[in-house]
Amino acid sequence: MATLDALKVFVEVVRSGSFTAAARRLGISKSLASKRVAALEEELGVSLLNRSTRSLHLTEAGQIYYEHGLRIREELAAAEAQVQSVTARPRGQLKVSAQVSFGFMYLAEPTTAFMRRYPDVAVEILLEDQRFEPIDDAVDLAIRMGPLPPSSLVSRPLCKVVYGLYAAPDYLARIHQPLHHPQDIARHDTVFYGNYDLGAHWRFSLNGQPLDVEPHSRLVINNLLGVVEAAKAGFGLAYLPTFAARAAVEEGRLVPLLQPYWNEHGSMLVLFRSRKYLPDKTRAYLDFITDWFHEHLVL
Repeated sequence: MATLDALKVFVEVVRSGSFTAAARRLGISKSLASKRVAALEEELGVSLLNRSTRSLHLTEAGQIYYEHGLRIREELAAAEAQVQSVTARPRGQLKVSAQVSFGFMYLAEPTTAFMRRYPDVAVEILLEDQRFEPIDDAVDLAIRMGPLPPSSLVSRPLCKVVYGLYAAPDYLARIHQPLHHPQDIARHDTVFYGNYDLGAHWRFSLNGQPLDVEPHSRLVINNLLGVVEAAKAGFGLAYLPTFAARAAVEEGRLVPLLQPYWNEHGSMLVLFRSRKYLPDKTRAYLDFITDWFHEHLVL
């Protein structure tokens, strides 16, 4: 059993690229992760990792052990899923990764409702702004904004993502510049979302065709919540997904602009690994939040 625990840690260290990241994913200390890998190397009588102050590299023996370790972990996950499938109700620990802004705004309500329905499931939500990093074995589901690049992951859409233009009422009252067409944006101050996947362009739609505008932004923020706050503060125009601007619009803090030119931009997706046996806890959460978003969230 000790060897199996150490194998899990070793595989996670390789997948994460560091002992620190692996320990965080597994919920253990860095020193414990290091001790388990060292104990595994001692038991096997070989060095699995070449360590330096900045990086880790697999030895030849480490590469062989890692490949077998991946298969063992997958078999264990499949066995766990089959065992869970014969239980009366979902149970166990569920880890969900989500983008910060969407998770902060919209995951608490459906997740707590899910947990009330399934009291034997414990949920940990990890908010992080990476887009489509590989889902390791420590995460059961990931929620990301599509479209999905080539991947072995399976996806299920939660809701459409529409991008639109917004500004605070006091900004519009203060700046007397016409705004009748996306090309007019060039004359305005703007707040740019640094993680936007189309690079430096804001994409609108004209007669069904994409219309790209490149704003000249003096303020760039790599988190949507920060972009929303800067726009609410009246700095300038912001190009936001409707889910991020929704509450501010309802409060009167942001005003939607140029709505005929708004552009649908993929979907919010739930991503999970393709498995023959999906654990009951994972399938139950997947079905629950999909139904919840379709019923409650109209963007």
